[in-house]
Amino acid sequence: MNKGGFCPAGYHPVISCEGTAEQVVVEVLLYADALVFPRADVVDVTRLRKAADIQAEYLNYDYDWPVCVVRVLDSRKERFKLGSLYAERFPVASYVTHPEMEVLAIIREGAWDRWHGSHVKPSDFCKRELGMRGVKRADFLRGYWDADTLTAAAREYRRLSKVPKGELCLADLIR
Repeated sequence: MNKGGFCPAGYHPVISCEGTAEQVVVEVLLYADALVFPRADVVDVTRLRKAADIQAEYLNYDYDWPVCVVRVLDSRKERFKLGSLYAERFPVASYVTHPEMEVLAIIREGAWDRWHGSHVKPSDFCKRELGMRGVKRADFLRGYWDADTLTAAAREYRRLSKVPKGELCLADLIR
C-alpha cells in the first residue's frame, strides 16, 4: 500500500510529522484518543521525514505486530520511497494538510472567506489578520488547540477545500 493508502486495522503506525504544527496536532489528537487507531498501538511520533531515516530508526526490527508508516505533511509532491526490503512489509499512508496547518486556525476563527483567494500564506494571514504571532510555535499551538476544536476544523477544511480524489487529509485520520 503506497501513497494515499490507508493503514489497515491492526497495524501499528510510526507517525512522521513534517513540522511543529503537524506534530502538535497529531499529539493533541493522539492523547485524546481521537485518531483512527488507538494511542497504545502507536510505535512513535517523529519528525524524521526521509524514508532512509525512518527505516534505520524504526523498521529494522522484528515487531510482534504489523507496522505501517503514517505521514502527516503539507506537500503533495514530497517523495517518499521505502527501500526494496521494506516496501512490501510496511504500508505507507500520507495525510496531506495542504497548503498549511494554519488554515485550520483560519477556519476556527471564522476567517476562511477573508483568507480564501487572498493569495496570502496562511501563516502570514494568521499573524497579520488574526494577531496570532506565535502560530508556528509549539507552546502557542498546545494552548490553542484541543481535540474537539481540531476535529471540527479538520472536518470543515475537508468540506471547504478541494481535496483531490484519492488524497487523504487530516480529517481522514480522525475517528
